[in-house]
Amino acid sequence: MTNLGLKTTFIHIKVSIFAQMRKSYFYNFISVVIILMSFSAKAQYFYKRNGAHNEWVFGAGPSQFLGDVGGSPKIGTHFLEDFNPQAIRYGGMIAYRYFFNSDFSVKAAFTGAMVSGNDAYSSEEYRHNRNINFRSPIMELSAQAEYFFYKSSHIGHRYHIQHAHGFKRFNIDGYVFLGLGGFYFNPQGQYKDNGAWYNLKPLHTEGEGMPGGPADYNQVAVCVPAGLGFKYNVTPNFSIGLEISDRLWTGSDYIDDTHNKYYSSSAILTQYGPIAQYFADPSLHSINQPDIQPDNAGQERGDYKHNDTYMFTFLTVTYSPSSFHRRTRSKF
Repeated sequence: MTNLGLKTTFIHIKVSIFAQMRKSYFYNFISVVIILMSFSAKAQYFYKRNGAHNEWVFGAGPSQFLGDVGGSPKIGTHFLEDFNPQAIRYGGMIAYRYFFNSDFSVKAAFTGAMVSGNDAYSSEEYRHNRNINFRSPIMELSAQAEYFFYKSSHIGHRYHIQHAHGFKRFNIDGYVFLGLGGFYFNPQGQYKDNGAWYNLKPLHTEGEGMPGGPADYNQVAVCVPAGLGFKYNVTPNFSIGLEISDRLWTGSDYIDDTHNKYYSSSAILTQYGPIAQYFADPSLHSINQPDIQPDNAGQERGDYKHNDTYMFTFLTVTYSPSSFHRRTRSKF
C-alpha cells in the first residue's frame, strides 16, 4: 500500500472515531437533559399541587448547658446525664424553611440564647468545692437538612367526608434534622464580693497565652445541630409545634471558660490582678487535700477530653405564605 493510501486510511479511522465520540457525547447530553427535565417536572407538579414551598419558623423556650461547670451529682458524666434543671436559661429562634418536595427541606436558622452553669448547684463534693460559675450568650447561625417522616397529607381521606371509613387524618407533621453551624460565645463569671459579672476570657483564668499555659481560645466555633420536631397545623397557614435540638458536637471546650488544669494563681495575680486570681481558682477549700498545693497549680480544673455542648426545647409558631396542603374540596 502506498503512503497516500495509508494516509487516507488513517484519516478515515480518525473521522470514524471522532463521529463515534460525538455520537456518544450527544446521547449523554440528551440523557442528562431528560433527567433534569424529569426533576423539573416533578418539582413543578409538587408546587402546583401543594402550593407553598417555604415557611417562616419562630421559636422560644428553655436552654441547657452540658459541659464542665455545674451538672449532676456525679463526677465525669456527659450529655443528658449531666443535666441540671437549676441551670436552665432561655433562648429564641427565627428560621426560614424551603421545601424541595413534600418530604425534604432545608432550614436556615438564627438562634440566640443564654446558657449557664454553677458548681454550687452540684451535690458532688469535688465539683461543689471547685465553686466555678459562669453564664454565656450564644449567637448561632446554622443550616439544617430536614426529613418529614410523617405528614398529615400522607394519610387519611383526601376529602373530609363525614362517617367515611378508613384512617382518620391527624393534622400533625413530624420531622428530624441534622445540620452545620457556627456560634459566638462570651463566658462571664459572677464576682463573690459585689455580684458583678466579668468577661472571663480577658482574665486568662487557665493561663491562656502565659508562659507554659495553653494557647488563647477563639470565641467563635463550629457546631452540629440535630433534633426532632412536631407541628400541629392550626390553619392552612399557621402551625404550632415543639422542637427539641442538641448540639451533637461543638468545636470548643471553653464555653464555660473551663478546659484543663489550674494555672498558678500567684502568676495570674501578678499579671492580671485579684479579680482574675479569684476566677482562676474560686475553690471553697472545704476538702482537706494536704498533698495539693494551696493554689491548685497543675491540678485538674476541667475535662479536656470532651467539648462543651448545649441544647434547646422550643415552642414554635410556623407561618406559611400560602397553603401547603392539598385541596379538600372539588372545584365544581
